[in-house]
Amino acid sequence: MKNKKILYLKKALYSIIILVLFNGCNNSNASIEQILKTNDPDIISQKRKEIIKSQQEIYTKLNLIDNKLEELNKNSKFPIVETTILKNNDFQHFVELQGSVKSDQLIIIYPEFSGVLNKIYVKSGEEVTKGQTLATIDDGGLKQQLSQLEISFNLTKTTYERQERLWAQNIGSEIQFLETKSIYESQKEAIKQLKKQLEKTVIRASFNGTIDNIIAKEGEVVYPGKSNLMILLNMDNMYIECNVPERYINTIYKGKKAKVVFPLINDFLETSIKQAGNFIDPTKRTYKIKLDLPQNELNIKPNLNAKVSVNDYSNNNAILIKEGFISIDSNNEKYVYKIYRKEKKAYASKTIIKTGENNGNYIEVTSGLSADDEIVIEGMRKLFDNTRVKINK
Repeated sequence: MKNKKILYLKKALYSIIILVLFNGCNNSNASIEQILKTNDPDIISQKRKEIIKSQQEIYTKLNLIDNKLEELNKNSKFPIVETTILKNNDFQHFVELQGSVKSDQLIIIYPEFSGVLNKIYVKSGEEVTKGQTLATIDDGGLKQQLSQLEISFNLTKTTYERQERLWAQNIGSEIQFLETKSIYESQKEAIKQLKKQLEKTVIRASFNGTIDNIIAKEGEVVYPGKSNLMILLNMDNMYIECNVPERYINTIYKGKKAKVVFPLINDFLETSIKQAGNFIDPTKRTYKIKLDLPQNELNIKPNLNAKVSVNDYSNNNAILIKEGFISIDSNNEKYVYKIYRKEKKAYASKTIIKTGENNGNYIEVTSGLSADDEIVIEGMRKLFDNTRVKINK
């Protein structure tokens, strides 16, 4: 019995606490966080109803305001519009192309002779000069063969020169002289070929540059055309290469100015096209252009991606308007409303226009409008041809 009384008292006390919190939460100053901390579904639900009621009241007021504005607009005698007066502007249009940094002096060095890679004389990042020895390959006994052949050749040469002098004096047989001559020339050519083979065992730099990466290791067996030894490049003669769609063949050509942006290093350069290809790729329908890469201190490397903007069209006296000012009629013709005045009254005339290039912000009007023309830029949706309007100053 005593336990039941205690339980009853606890429930009563809990109810009193909830009631106090609920009354406190009805206060307009109570925050959502305070409401949520009660963890009581009734209190939270009550607060939700209050918010919904306030929201409905706001919507009702907004609806009344909108209806009144619409009513006033209908009672207005003339549509109210905003206008602008056109001026001649300098217009530059750019074609965006994807490019890449290239170098004609970037090669992977392969051996021309098979054998063990004896010695590598350079390190990655080292600058080298044309003709400098980079590595050597074991010749497999070619030097010994050459030495023996040269000894034999010296004797053959002496014999041939003696036979030649005797034959000049009509001494000896012609056959003997010709045989000696044949042996002499054969050995001479063999020595020449052996020297060429030996030369292939020495890897030399084909131009001034930097050893970018050494791939092979000393002691490895290398094979012609298969074993990558190292990469040699010259970063003094780099350029940008792009593929250009064939439709720009008459507007993007040698000498055109361009801006090159390197997204990865967040920098750019101003340059120009130094070469435009004469061959159109039949598959991609593009031709190549090369752009100068002027001397700079940027961290530019071969194969770095670049975004190239080429100025393909310019007009120093262009009429420019925003594309949002233009409408299209049922005949698919573009038009704007041009203001004209008659007896000190303003009217909006539907004017068909032709447009040209678009630079992203403005579009060029090629016909239909001139400098000092006044056109509607706000309120054109309420107009029709020759509507009398009131211009909002």
